[in-house]
This record gives sequence, structure tokens and C-alpha cells, in this order.
Amino acid sequence: MKKYRAIIVEDERLPRLSLIRKLEDYHPEISIVESCEDYSSALKAILRHRPDILFLDIQLQGHTTLELLRELKEAMPLPHIIFTTAYNNSEYLLQAIRFAAADYLLKPMDVSELAKAIRRIEERDERNALPSQPVKPSADKVPLRTLNGMLFTGRNDIIFVRANGNYSQVTLTMGEEIVLERLGTIETRLGEAHFIRAGRNLLLNRQKIYKVDVKHKSCILRTTDGREYSVDLSAGGMESVEKFIKQGNDVKS
Repeated sequence: MKKYRAIIVEDERLPRLSLIRKLEDYHPEISIVESCEDYSSALKAILRHRPDILFLDIQLQGHTTLELLRELKEAMPLPHIIFTTAYNNSEYLLQAIRFAAADYLLKPMDVSELAKAIRRIEERDERNALPSQPVKPSADKVPLRTLNGMLFTGRNDIIFVRANGNYSQVTLTMGEEIVLERLGTIETRLGEAHFIRAGRNLLLNRQKIYKVDVKHKSCILRTTDGREYSVDLSAGGMESVEKFIKQGNDVKS
């Protein structure tokens, strides 16, 4: 297991201590080299330690996060960044994510979401460690703009896509990716022959719909290797899925 060195930048004491505790309890692969509560101490610590991961509060008193990132970017390659924030629909958050190719977590921080964010970092490092080959989009590959550049993926590798403000969370057979594109743009690219628009915020892979729970308004998507993903549906989403079923597709209900 790869070891990571991390710095936490959080100007509120309780959230800072809470994150430290969660990392110590659940992620022994991450060593916290320093925790900081303001812009000045954070800048010095990051330049001194050059961590692998930076947990960064999106709002620092007296300075903006983008100021800190711009100053760091002039001095060193940016580490993996996980923003921590109480708001998930901020245009400023999206701007920061685009600038730093970063992930984000909502406060109060959920242990499972923290684990997913760390796993995404591990997956990116694993992909980057593979021998580099020129990537060429093909007819069966869909290009999606991600935090770290571009993802070229087959439609059948996408299980579902959920909108999150101005960007989207894509669940793949090999993990998850944040895509810096709106759901409508992704829907057009994927095509309605392959995906169902299940309400305002969700796209479902038609071929992976396995079971539908009408009573609880949810459905299960299943991959060819037997992994299952449960997705809650809105009233409009349920209506779209029921329409799909009535078209004669082989779906368990």
C-alpha cells in the first residue's frame, strides 16, 4: 500500500480536529505532517514539506483559496488537493476545482465519502504509473473533460451519471470520476440509445438496469461481473424507468 504525506488547512478548530481523527482512525496509509489554521502558516508548511495530499478549506479568513493555489503553483507542482466546504453549489468552488484539478468533500465530513476521495487519488496514481501510451479517441469511445484532463471511455463502462451543479459525478466499472461538464452535455454525447435520462439529475445505462423497486422508487444497476449499484429515483426518474420497462426490455421488477 502506497503511503501518502498530507497537510490539513482548516481555519476552524473542530473541523480540523475531526478530519485529523478520521484520517488517524481509518487511513493509516496517510501521515499528517502538519495541520494549519491560516494562509501564512499553510503556505510555509506546504512549501517546506511538499505533501502528496492537501486537504484545503475552500474559505480561508483574509485570503482566498485561489490566491494560495496560484502562489503554490509558481513554486512547485501542486499536490493532490481535496477541498473541504460546507457548500456544494458555489461557483467559486467550481472555479477552484478547475484551477487545481481537485476533489471536494462536504462538511461535516462523512467517513465513506472521505474514503472514496482518497481512493480516487490512489486510482489516479495507479493510472499515472502505467507505461504512457498515446491516447486516441475512437468511434466507440466518449471523451469527457475530467479534473486531470480528458477521459476516453466506452459507453458500456459507464454505469450511471449524476449531476452536481455545473459538473457531474460519473460512476464507472473501474471507479468514479468528476467530469467538468453539465449533465445535458454528457447526455448528448452518450446518446439516448444507450442511456435513460431518469429525472433532472441522473443518467442510467440502459443495459445495466437489473431490478426496479417501484414502491421505494429505486433501481439496481448490475455489471457483467455481478457488482450491483443501488440508485434512488425521483418521481420523474421513476416514470422514465417505468416507460423503459414497458417498451419490452428484460428487466426484473
